[in-house]
Amino acid sequence: MERRRSTSYALVAGSLALLVGCSGPPEGKILQDFFRASRLRHNTTLGNFATVSFDPRTDGVVQDFEIIEISAERRRPLPLRQFAEELEKARAADAQFTEQKRAYQNANITAIDRIMKAEASDRSPAARDLPVKAAWDKGVADAAMHTQAVADAEDQLSANSGIVELSLARQASGIDITQLEGDLILKDVRILATVRQPDGATVERNYLVGMQRAEMKDSRGQELSGRWIVTSIEREEM
Repeated sequence: MERRRSTSYALVAGSLALLVGCSGPPEGKILQDFFRASRLRHNTTLGNFATVSFDPRTDGVVQDFEIIEISAERRRPLPLRQFAEELEKARAADAQFTEQKRAYQNANITAIDRIMKAEASDRSPAARDLPVKAAWDKGVADAAMHTQAVADAEDQLSANSGIVELSLARQASGIDITQLEGDLILKDVRILATVRQPDGATVERNYLVGMQRAEMKDSRGQELSGRWIVTSIEREEM
């Protein structure tokens, strides 16, 4: 059986067979727990160390697996403090603009009311109201822009802080995650699994499992090293 091997795995592939044959790499224990919790549908347990699952109703049940390759670790900067600051700036800018828009509306409420009534009747606003219409239309567009900026900043912080919370759950109790800076460490584990499908048939399949963990520092420089979290699992062609 021929399996595809990428060059990013070259450094560890040679020694991996020995590790698997002896006590096994630590990734094996993580995957055992992952597939066991998935098989039993213990979503609460699974949620402590994974952001994905292997649903027995649709994906089947992994009866056994062999680790084929483990990639080299990759690092991605994770400036959560900066993301939190960007969110606060976006919210402050949105609040300031909302106040300005409200003040303009109050000062021009009569003209704005005429414009809205004209548009509701499919009529063009009076010439005297066109400057107010232009300003009001721009204000509506700018309001949407500020709202989107806040939403984007919230998504950025949420997407990047979630994995840190899971990874550091055992040692970051009481710590404001959004005030941390550091790196997200990523690696991939390729496995060959024996899977009992939902229809009862047993097959062998290749999967690529993504794992991540956080290495962060708080504002005092204290280092926090998190545990590995299973963040993805993708079937590969054999």
